[in-house]
Amino acid sequence: MVNIKGTSSRGGKLQVKESSSRGKLRISQRDLVVFSLGALILPLYLVSKFTSTSHAPEDYPHNNIRANTDSNDTPKDKGDSNVEHHVIIEKQSALGIHEHDKKNKSNTKQQSSPQLPQKEYSHEHDNIRKTATIRQPQKKYKTYPGFTTKPSVLCGGHTAESCDLCPQGNGASWCNGECEWLNDECVRSSKLAHLHPDYFRITERYAFQPIMTNENNVYVNIIGVRSPFRGKDDEALYRFYQNEILFLGISSFEAFPLPPPNPYSAKFDEDYYIAMFPGFLHMMHKPEEHFPPTTKTILMSQSDFNLNGPENYSKQHMNVEKIYDFVYSGGDQDVMNDCVGWASYNKNFSFVREALEVMCSDEFNVTGVLVANKDKKDTRACTIPKSCDGKIVQTTFLADQNKFFDYLSKARWAFLPQVCDASPRVSTQALSMNIPLLMNQNIMGGWKYMDEGNKLGLPIGEYFHDMSNFKDSLRRILDNTRGNNSPYKPLEFVKSNYGNERSGRRLYEFVKKHFGDRVDFPEGTTRLIPTGA
Repeated sequence: MVNIKGTSSRGGKLQVKESSSRGKLRISQRDLVVFSLGALILPLYLVSKFTSTSHAPEDYPHNNIRANTDSNDTPKDKGDSNVEHHVIIEKQSALGIHEHDKKNKSNTKQQSSPQLPQKEYSHEHDNIRKTATIRQPQKKYKTYPGFTTKPSVLCGGHTAESCDLCPQGNGASWCNGECEWLNDECVRSSKLAHLHPDYFRITERYAFQPIMTNENNVYVNIIGVRSPFRGKDDEALYRFYQNEILFLGISSFEAFPLPPPNPYSAKFDEDYYIAMFPGFLHMMHKPEEHFPPTTKTILMSQSDFNLNGPENYSKQHMNVEKIYDFVYSGGDQDVMNDCVGWASYNKNFSFVREALEVMCSDEFNVTGVLVANKDKKDTRACTIPKSCDGKIVQTTFLADQNKFFDYLSKARWAFLPQVCDASPRVSTQALSMNIPLLMNQNIMGGWKYMDEGNKLGLPIGEYFHDMSNFKDSLRRILDNTRGNNSPYKPLEFVKSNYGNERSGRRLYEFVKKHFGDRVDFPEGTTRLIPTGA
């Protein structure tokens, strides 16, 4: 007889005896009872396990998806490294949501993040359709400690400090804009999942310009830096977020990124901003002489975009009578100092006074409009030559853009005498209204329109470089615009080369080529458009 010893389920000795004569196994009666009970209980347990009408989160087939980790594999969620995704299971039937599912949903809302996109899937079981929404844990991020204002979100028609405060007891109808109503909560919109949560707090500061996609008010995780830093901590803020948001320099203010020649502007070292940003939308003739090879550049300006407004205005006022030869936009002039100051220097008003002596003379007898040449009370104006009395209209600062377009629509050409100006928007606004330009050839930005137009056989106006050839240029543009057969093609030129459609695609391709690994483009993105002034 052979003895095989083991341990029974109750801890006793299990003895199996084999008869040498018959080869039969003998099992004790006690152990036979234990094994029989086990054989009966195990199937019952398995049946109840897999036919239950309720799944606990830990039993769900997707529960082993881990939280996103950063580059050093430390979970973004603080705490244990094995943070699981929380699962909401909503069972829908003709009677609504079951009570135990309401409990699961309530518990999950307290643990899961409302700010990241949801992944949804469904399955059939026992003729009940279940929709499971997996909420990814909220990515932890740090907010710049130097913010002095409270956070705010746009709820649609109002604002609040956070999305959960948007409804103010009014439910889903008060949860819009940057927020959306989900699972009886007002949470950050899933459409903003690609956008840093502090994006709009950053772009509240003048130097930082938001960028959106496709003219659809969907913003992308890119910010344009359009001027030297203004706040004392703007640079610190930029450094804080530069690895989480793509910052691109954009020429939109004086000579930026170069030091301004304007004596009324703050000064900085020539190379201070040149290599600060990974890419730059510039206005330079020879960018390679300034930017290092590591900085990706594209010849592009703020004035390349957002041209539908003036074009549409012009279409609606096509038959307006031309009563002025020119319009000059002076910005917000320092009228109290007789137009001597920051804006007057940028707009080269000292040259305007000199040019007016010629334009208002009997030889040329020019009529025109000097915008923003009077104080806001409309009681005091900057001095101009006496010969211009009755010929030149001086206006206050025009906060209403359409009032400016109204003057442009009544003029034959736009006067741009400035040098220290970063591609003024009035240049392409005028072109979009089919109005040619008389432009200073030394202008920092905007020269490309004149050069490209001439190169393409679509001239958009006349250059001058100083008073030595100003009369000749003035005579040509007067002769060409006072008649009926103007050789200029400003609208044809700008529509075929600029505007949101063409410039937006160029900017998108530029970013995708050089920084595509840093930007999560919203679905359907084909264009990128700097917004704001």
